[in-house]
Amino acid sequence: MNGSGTRVGIGAGIVRGLGAGLAGGVVWWLVELAVNYAFGGVIPMYEATIVLALDLAIAGAGGLVVGAVLGVIGRGDDAAAYALGVTVVYGLLRVYEPPGLLGEAMFVLVGTLAAAVGVVVAGRRRGILGFVHVALVATAALAIGKTGITEVQSSYFSKQEPNGVALVLVLGVLPLAGVVLDRVVGAVLRRDSVRLATLVAAALVAVWIWGKPLAIAPLDDPRPLRAVAPADAPDVFLISMDTTRADHMSTYGYARETSPRLTELAADGLNFTAARSPAQWTVPGHASMLTGMYPSRHGAHYVGGWSAGPAIYGRRRVFPLADDRTTLAEVLHDRGWATGAFVANFANLFRGFGMAQGFQRYEDHPQLLLRPIPHVVGFVQQFSPAFMKKPFRSAREINAAALAWLDRVPAGRPAFVFVNYLEPHHWIAAPPYDLWARDLPHAARLARKGLFTHAVPAHLSQEERDFITANYDGQILAMDAALGELIADLKKRGRYENALIVVTADHGELLGEHDIVGHGGRMMYEGLLRVPLVVKLPGASRPQGVITNPVQLVDIVPTVLQALGAPLPAGVQGSPLQQVARNSLAEEHINPEFVSFYGEVYNRALRVIYEGPYKLISTSRGERFLFDLTNDPGENDDLAGENPERVTGMEGELEAAMSAMDSNLAAAVDPYADLREHVE
Repeated sequence: MNGSGTRVGIGAGIVRGLGAGLAGGVVWWLVELAVNYAFGGVIPMYEATIVLALDLAIAGAGGLVVGAVLGVIGRGDDAAAYALGVTVVYGLLRVYEPPGLLGEAMFVLVGTLAAAVGVVVAGRRRGILGFVHVALVATAALAIGKTGITEVQSSYFSKQEPNGVALVLVLGVLPLAGVVLDRVVGAVLRRDSVRLATLVAAALVAVWIWGKPLAIAPLDDPRPLRAVAPADAPDVFLISMDTTRADHMSTYGYARETSPRLTELAADGLNFTAARSPAQWTVPGHASMLTGMYPSRHGAHYVGGWSAGPAIYGRRRVFPLADDRTTLAEVLHDRGWATGAFVANFANLFRGFGMAQGFQRYEDHPQLLLRPIPHVVGFVQQFSPAFMKKPFRSAREINAAALAWLDRVPAGRPAFVFVNYLEPHHWIAAPPYDLWARDLPHAARLARKGLFTHAVPAHLSQEERDFITANYDGQILAMDAALGELIADLKKRGRYENALIVVTADHGELLGEHDIVGHGGRMMYEGLLRVPLVVKLPGASRPQGVITNPVQLVDIVPTVLQALGAPLPAGVQGSPLQQVARNSLAEEHINPEFVSFYGEVYNRALRVIYEGPYKLISTSRGERFLFDLTNDPGENDDLAGENPERVTGMEGELEAAMSAMDSNLAAAVDPYADLREHVE
């Protein structure tokens, strides 16, 4: 071909490439929306529109390159070549990861070779219908196949995609597999238009039958309120700061000013400086908060073995809160309070875990949940790590939902409002709350790195620990600001003075101490168990001050019901906060998924008892750890070997306390059952 002919071919290829890219972007978008729907993802319209705009922009740019190349090699009229070329661009978005280009170069080579084979297999196609046909089967094969692999490899906390060479091969070969499958179907359905219509119809039917869309509509209890609350009964607000450790709040002496609004509330009520959770993760912690029972009594905790519990979110790792356990919401509902819950932690406060009992309104949906993450979103996250990263509703969005519902409660009817914030749950702090993180060395690189891990030990550098801590502190500050806004809104509505307000947390978070990041299943250090607890009682003459006596989440229900003059339901183990006289306890059952993914370090149940300054940790493997929290707050010096008599005495108290749990539950969910044979 002479020079003039080449220029014409390139020009035509570029124009067609732009059109192919734009059409390909629409195909990417539609396929990913369908796959997200099928796998339980949630993409609101605003975010979906942003993804579409990005898909069109990047696919259009990629189409220009593909069109130019096809024009040079003389394939400028082959729709299948454009479709597979644009699909290579789609895969490249997922592979791209700075700073190196080795993986990207490898993918371009593998993807191009696979596309070339795919063009031969597909046969020469022309027109928009031919392009859409090949692009659809190639993109769908890539998106569905990769998501299927991800689901197989999934852990509870994150979707683990293959990396390196495996990822390159998966992304390169899957589109070719889709084209091959299409040709196999073509042996029966020879007309392309009929085959395309059949494949689309089959895909839609499959999504409808086997898809698992997430229920996001609020759960409304149709039962009418028949009881009438006492005159001038106070509103009750229970505010759970999910994953918040007390020692990172300025209210409890932390150097960074992370919780000024909580400090203001604490000055107007009671501040409990030695409050602890009886659990180190969300489900048992919140169940204790709402029932006044320890995990082995209320029964909502890890199952200890595979397939032991009911299917919740497609897994059987957790026993939910049983219907025969009475919650604070049920007690108040039956006494005439309107009850509403607005939770950010959609993963572990999902209605299937039993926390919705007694609530007339229960909102547990995510804000944005990508399953899988659209390739273009992952690409943008390489430059803006926080982009579409947080799946949960922000504390401000939770406030807005709660207040909107509260405003609809009939005048004169008291309300019980449960709100759950999730900001500190290992997410990157956004401006302006990134003030402690943004100026750290290599902040951008660390934000992309994904430092949260369940592997033990998690050997983090000091730089990495500083980055995790700075973001954690910033997230606490963001949540605290929302708390302040909620309190201000209650005051504007005249619902503050006579309100009973409880602010606490279900558990804390480890930030690299003891080579552990996160929470759940490893060891019950104070960073996981010591939580904030502030209580503002109703009335102008309400008590105020700092209380240093040990208390726990199980004491919230008795405190609230005593203040309201209501009797305790059966089985409550806590006491009113100002009357607590027992030692604090905590427990952790075995999570079989952790054991499967992260090894034997997770294969032990844990129990904890406190006695004065001493803390004993007992495991189902026969391990005993004793710490003096006054002289060793970091729990670095195990005194068990030096104090065997104290260990024996505290262990006897622990066993006596645990034996007081419901006998009908103890046999079924004994946290030591899985390992007792090996220990004995």
